Amino acid sequence: MVIDRWECVALERLVGEGVWLLVYGRRKTGKTWLLRRCVSWSVYATVTRSGECIVEDAGGVRLAGLDECLEMVTSVVRRSGIAVIDEFQRLPQRYWDVFSILRGEAEGVLVACGSSMGIVSRIFDRRSPLLGVFEAFRVDLASVYDVIVSLGKAGLDPRNAVLWAVVVRDPWILGHVAPRGNPWAALAEKAEMLVPIVRGLVGEVFEEEERQLTRTYDAVLTLLAKGYWKASDIAARLYAAGLTSSPSASVATGILHVLEEMGLVERIALWRTRGARVYYRHRSPLTSLLYRIADMVEEAGTTPPLDTLRAVYGVELQFTLGELLAEYHGLRRAYSIQPDGRDVDVVLLDRRGRVAWGYEVKMGQVKRHEASGIAEWMRGLGVPRVGVVALGGIEEGYAGLDEVLTPEDILVVAERLAAEKRRTARRADHTL
Repeated sequence: MVIDRWECVALERLVGEGVWLLVYGRRKTGKTWLLRRCVSWSVYATVTRSGECIVEDAGGVRLAGLDECLEMVTSVVRRSGIAVIDEFQRLPQRYWDVFSILRGEAEGVLVACGSSMGIVSRIFDRRSPLLGVFEAFRVDLASVYDVIVSLGKAGLDPRNAVLWAVVVRDPWILGHVAPRGNPWAALAEKAEMLVPIVRGLVGEVFEEEERQLTRTYDAVLTLLAKGYWKASDIAARLYAAGLTSSPSASVATGILHVLEEMGLVERIALWRTRGARVYYRHRSPLTSLLYRIADMVEEAGTTPPLDTLRAVYGVELQFTLGELLAEYHGLRRAYSIQPDGRDVDVVLLDRRGRVAWGYEVKMGQVKRHEASGIAEWMRGLGVPRVGVVALGGIEEGYAGLDEVLTPEDILVVAERLAAEKRRTARRADHTL
């Protein structure tokens, strides 16, 4: 199964226009797949950990030393060809001046690809010889709309396409799990294999850090998966575990910022939530779910009940659909936790931070009385327009809602967004 991504259209255009690109993002987001599929390269060089290159061109695949590898790359670019250097962060900086000189005299295109988030700051540092040579192109998780549309084209019904999109935003999962049945059950069944994989991927992100920091970062990711979202609470837990020297919230905020820069954590604005303005969570729903399963297994000694996993999955679903709905309305995604613990699953804010929409996300059917109760409660909070995402449909005769989205409606929204993103990605005046 292939996830058709808008980034492919953008890469084709930019490389076709002669733009030198630094394609970056955390591991396993699909960077290499996109470059191999969407860029018509003449030579593809991957820098290995041992300081050599795996070179692919019309002559086949072979191993070469760095000097020979760079000679092949520069030769192709000088002849107006396209060359890719993958794992660019492993290339010693003594070679960087070569590319700076090459940029001024060659008519071809060089695409660098890096998995270390630090490579971006090093390349665009004011003292870097590569400053002004490359334009940055970030590859994040696959977009919600691209995944839903692709799963629908692969034969999944709309409800399952929406449900599976939560974890298939990390496309690597498709190499291990077929999207059939309930996704939370599939993750539980394969957890023993998947948990070490995701921990390994996260560990590779941390490989440039010292061991103590790595332990701290991993502890934060575990806490986020367990439902801790407030910096002050995370700080207290880290201090109690002896991982930090202070229980101050600012310590946790600094760590969370680093993890955000690494592409592992995201912050979501909170609306009308007492005592907090930001909600921290895993950027990847799949990583969050697997960390949570691993923690549950460690605590209970057995795989958690499917009902428990379904509930945890529902939380990831609401944030995933919140991202989709924010793009659909052209608004900013937010969240709200009320003093009694009840939450507004999706809050959408305008540019001034004023609430425009509130949505409840339900995996099952929504009853008439539930619909009216949701509308009354949200309007009591000051939400002007109220919607419900009902993956199990909605009982006839409901009242009070401004919008009801079934799986079929979500698929239509995804198709519209996917088409629009491709139109803008093809435009030369559009900044990605």
